[in-house]
Parts: sequence; structure tokens; C-alpha cells
Amino acid sequence: MNYRKAARREALAGYLLIAPAVGLFIVIGLFTVLFSIVLSFFSLPQGQLIWNAKFVGLDNFKDFLSGGNYILSGFFRQAIVNNLWIAFAMVVIVIPLALIIAVLLEKATRGVRLFRTIFLLPMVTSSVAIYYVWQGLYDPTGSINQLLASIGLDSWIAKNGWIGEMHTALPAIIVTIVWGALPHSLILYFAGLQAVDTHLYEAADIDGANALQKLVRITWPVLKPITVIVMIMNLNVALQVFDQIWVMTKGGPAGATQVVNVLVYQQAFFQDGNMGVANAMGWTMFMLTFILSLISLKLFGDKKGEESH
Repeated sequence: MNYRKAARREALAGYLLIAPAVGLFIVIGLFTVLFSIVLSFFSLPQGQLIWNAKFVGLDNFKDFLSGGNYILSGFFRQAIVNNLWIAFAMVVIVIPLALIIAVLLEKATRGVRLFRTIFLLPMVTSSVAIYYVWQGLYDPTGSINQLLASIGLDSWIAKNGWIGEMHTALPAIIVTIVWGALPHSLILYFAGLQAVDTHLYEAADIDGANALQKLVRITWPVLKPITVIVMIMNLNVALQVFDQIWVMTKGGPAGATQVVNVLVYQQAFFQDGNMGVANAMGWTMFMLTFILSLISLKLFGDKKGEESH
């Protein structure tokens, strides 16, 4: 009997200890998510109080998805295209580059610590400070234009700066995003390489396999599960990007670097915006991210379970 009372007291103490965290999650986490979903079906112009919200059903989604608001829908389409270009670059540049660098670092015998430190610098430096540095590099009088002028490539100079011209702004932003995202993928691949059985490489050497064949036939299959994580992580970064764009261009010039999260922010907090439309955009972007993540899992997920059936 005493044992049961002690067990109940211990269980009650446990519940009391986790109660603040559960309450915080319900109030700040679960409630805000549900409130955001509900608000996406209401019209709440900027500056209006919440009880003045008007139910509009799917009209918020129609405004930017089907051209209900011609200007807004045009901005949204451009923002989606820019997000998808960033996502494409993250997949085709970051993943192969991170894999190759991880393999080279694994094989290196000298200066490994130095190179690891260099490649991991973006993770340990202030992101906003780094974006201002990149902004300085891209300026009309920045280092990139000065370098091009010094080697006689004056025709390549971006007169308004690399983030100030329509055709160079998005590629320049993509370079910055790729540079910042590379270390996270590199760490995952480098950790995954530790699980590769060295005897497989030794057997491949005996069979006369070259470095590319070993990478394709041994390293890649072992790292395939990690690639799923890396791809989903990079897709999430690309589709949820905000701070780089906001600090460096605010979506300009003329929407060339506009992305959905910047558009959501402008709709939510700028004059003439609508909080309901902003929430609808946010959930639309969530669904796109979710669908692309599922596609990644389907393409690169482990198919052993399917083959066994």
C-alpha cells in the first residue's frame, strides 16, 4: 500500500515538473499554430484589432493563387519562382559540393583541422554581420567589381552592384545562401563517412576501382539515408529563406529577389497589408515544403522494405 502511494506521489511530481513546459507549448506553440490556420480564412487589414476580423473563406488564397488580386498574385508567383530557383541551387550545388569536400577532408592527411575550421566559419559567425559583408562585396565599389577591373574584365562589372541589377541579383543571393548552408551539409556527410567500412575500399582497390567508382559504388549508397536528411534540410532553408533577402535586398530590385517569406512579412506588418492573407501565404508555403519533402523521401528513401515485399 505504501509502495502504491509512493508511486502515485512520484508520478504526480513528474506531472507537476513537466506541467510548465506543456502549458508553454499549448499556449505559445499549439495555440499560435491553430490560430494562424483559422486567421488564414479571415480578412484582417493592417492596423485593425483582432475582433474586427471578417470571415472571407478561401478568398485570401484566391487573392494570390488565382489572380483575385492581380498585383499580389504577380508578386507571389515571382516569389515562388525565386524560392524554387534557390531550392534547385541548394540541391544541385550544396549536396554534391558538401559530399566532395567531406570525402576530400576524410582523405586529407595534412591541414585537416585548418580546413575544417575554414569550412565551418559560416556556422560560428553572426549571420547578419556576414550578410552586410556580402553586401559590401556586391556593391558597385565593392571588392568583386574592383577585382574584375584590376584584371581587365571591365565588361563584366555590375555598374549598379551585383545585387542592384535585375539579372545578377538572384544569382548573387544564391551564392550567399549556398555559402551559408554548406557547413551543415558538410558536417552530416563527414559524420556519415565515419560509418563506411574501410575494408570495402580496400577490396575496391584490389579490384582496380578508381576514386570515382568508389565514390559512386561504395560511398554514395552508404550516405544515401543522410542525403535524404540533407536534401530536406536544404529544401527547408531554400523555401523558408528570409533574413538574407531582407538584410541585403528586401526583395529588390523590382522583385528580382522577392521570396515568399519576405512577402508574408510585408503583408503582415506593412501598411496596406492583410494579416489573413499573410497567414494564408505562410500555410501555402508550408504545404509546398511538405510536398517537396515527401518527394525527396520517395526518391532517396530506403527501398529495402519495399523490395522485401
